[in-house]
Amino acid sequence: MNDRGLPVEELLNVKRVLLMDTLSTIHVGNGALLENTIKLCNEAFGPCEIHIITTDIETNKLRYDKLHNSMFGTFASGRGRIGKIAWLVKEAFFIFLQIANELTVRFSSRRLAFNDDQKNAIRAIEDCDVCVSCGGEVLLDTYFKTLPFWLFTYWLAIRKHKTFILFPQSVGPLKKRWTRALVRLALKNATLLVGRDKPSCETLSSLGFHQKQVMYAPDVAIFQEAGTCDVHSCFSDRNKKVVGVTVSRPPFHEMGAEVDLVSGIGAQIEKLSPSEFKVLIMPSNYIRDGISTDYALCLQLKDRLLSRFETAILENRPWFPDEYTAMLEGLEFFISTRMHVTILATTVGIPAIAINTQHKIRGYMENIKMEQFCLEYDEIGRIFELSQEIISNRVAISDELKKANASLKKEYEPFIRKLREISP
Repeated sequence: MNDRGLPVEELLNVKRVLLMDTLSTIHVGNGALLENTIKLCNEAFGPCEIHIITTDIETNKLRYDKLHNSMFGTFASGRGRIGKIAWLVKEAFFIFLQIANELTVRFSSRRLAFNDDQKNAIRAIEDCDVCVSCGGEVLLDTYFKTLPFWLFTYWLAIRKHKTFILFPQSVGPLKKRWTRALVRLALKNATLLVGRDKPSCETLSSLGFHQKQVMYAPDVAIFQEAGTCDVHSCFSDRNKKVVGVTVSRPPFHEMGAEVDLVSGIGAQIEKLSPSEFKVLIMPSNYIRDGISTDYALCLQLKDRLLSRFETAILENRPWFPDEYTAMLEGLEFFISTRMHVTILATTVGIPAIAINTQHKIRGYMENIKMEQFCLEYDEIGRIFELSQEIISNRVAISDELKKANASLKKEYEPFIRKLREISP
């Protein structure tokens, strides 16, 4: 036996898995992706040594070790116009140098690194057995500014003959010719590419990847387990039922419209009975210093509802997914503009009314056969109507959600088998 509690022969077979694109777990959805990706890796490969490349070591180190800074840091964020141009030129030259080296003489990649973060990230790639993309939504036009940089890291791992797996995530919309071409080129030799909904799988197939490379599996967050939290601790009155709500600033360019979510959702909540319900506002995206855009919008909603309801808002701090899910468990129902916290609610049987602020949200609601509770912007006026349907049939809807979650977990069996087949 050793300090990890494993027999020596098992220790020799432990897979070293590198999660390549972990964003900050200060965003509850990112935390759910990270926590449950690790869980599935351990299930498929046996006990793993997990290494994590992340854009936010400070938050992630509260839960995880073996952390590495991203090769490109936090990209060009926080820089002025000249600073962004200088950063882009420098990083583009680094990428060009690495690609030229890999295609020709193949000197040590680390020797061609410009800084310690790049050197350490390259070492992490070289030392691992399996490279995993778990970013959730990297391959889409919405994030075209960072797409080439993430694709380079994937390409480098594949070029170094690592088993590269795109864990279940949203792929697309990819409508720009150059983004489609770049994704196709970077990932053409990937081991496995997994879409978490039908449109994502269709996008991958449309890019010309081999049929054996592409498969479907639901979002990993369906495996999220709840911790221990008391939702009523936020209030003075423990008797009223709790309605949870989160609002966010959606990517308007993806959905092609703008909408005042605070006013629209607030007006619908105000139709509920204040003698029966209280409201917990649950931001799901935070920042380390100050308040995030999500939190600011949630504060606006709180101010609007305070005159009618006992209203509370989650503390402005990082909420890990098990904590957040535990709070969700105590709700009567949940109104959400973000996908992963919608998944967390429905996973523990809490009815959710989802606003389709991104295409992926409808994809998930269709997966659990609850698309009737997914509203487009012009349908926000139906929230109260749907809330009455939930209140009248809550037990039955909750039971259906639990069955749907069990069914989705069953759909993971082919994915787990595939991971075991391709295990190096």
